[in-house]
Amino acid sequence: MLKIGLIDSGMGGLSVLKGLIENNVNAEYHYLYDNKYHPYGSKSESELVAIGYSNMKKLLDIGVDIVIIACNTLTSRAIDKLRLMFDNIPIVGVEPPIKPATLQCDNILLLATPATLKSDRVVDMIHNNTSKNFYFPDMSCLANMVENNYENKKIIYDFLLESLKKYTNIDGIVIGCTHYNFVVPELNKLFPNSQIFSNIDGVVKRTKYIISKNDFESTSYLQIKLYLTGKDLPIEKKYYICRYLDFGTQFTCQN
Repeated sequence: MLKIGLIDSGMGGLSVLKGLIENNVNAEYHYLYDNKYHPYGSKSESELVAIGYSNMKKLLDIGVDIVIIACNTLTSRAIDKLRLMFDNIPIVGVEPPIKPATLQCDNILLLATPATLKSDRVVDMIHNNTSKNFYFPDMSCLANMVENNYENKKIIYDFLLESLKKYTNIDGIVIGCTHYNFVVPELNKLFPNSQIFSNIDGVVKRTKYIISKNDFESTSYLQIKLYLTGKDLPIEKKYYICRYLDFGTQFTCQN
């Protein structure tokens, strides 16, 4: 029975989980919703490594076969160290799809948290494409806005409109935070002629490869268990998550 664990500080990683489900990756999913430490984007590398280590231990205790770090910040700042600490289990990360964007676009908005933008992995990818024009608007509060206004998209739209109005020649937008997948419809309205590059596709492709390579036995059914490390979620948010995933979810508090 295939068990896949996912880690994020909040809702962002649910977009990755939805992508896996929509691509027929059937498994028993264990989603670690680490709201105790939300947001990750403002934390130091040492803090993120410690948080990642603790969450990896929780998922290993459950007995997962694969761990997906469904957070760009945690991937960019901690995944290398976590792979050294846990070399007995495949760990899949999420990275901004900068390379695909540079192959098709010249003027690129990179939407990411400050921690992701400062990471060596992202800096190297940008330096390898100096012929392209990159823009880095301040999106430091957007993950929190998604968490708190998941049903009120007008607030998010107005924020994006004000924050991005000066960018008029954009032909590519890179999603560099899984939370930002929730605002793709708003970005499409603001930039109807721009191509949006999601960070979900790469995770799905890599996960499928690992399943095949390791001969993991896929389940014939789908099951989702969500673990909260902080306060319980309002019933309205739980209902939204179930509607978003189009599947019933078991919620468990671990605080």
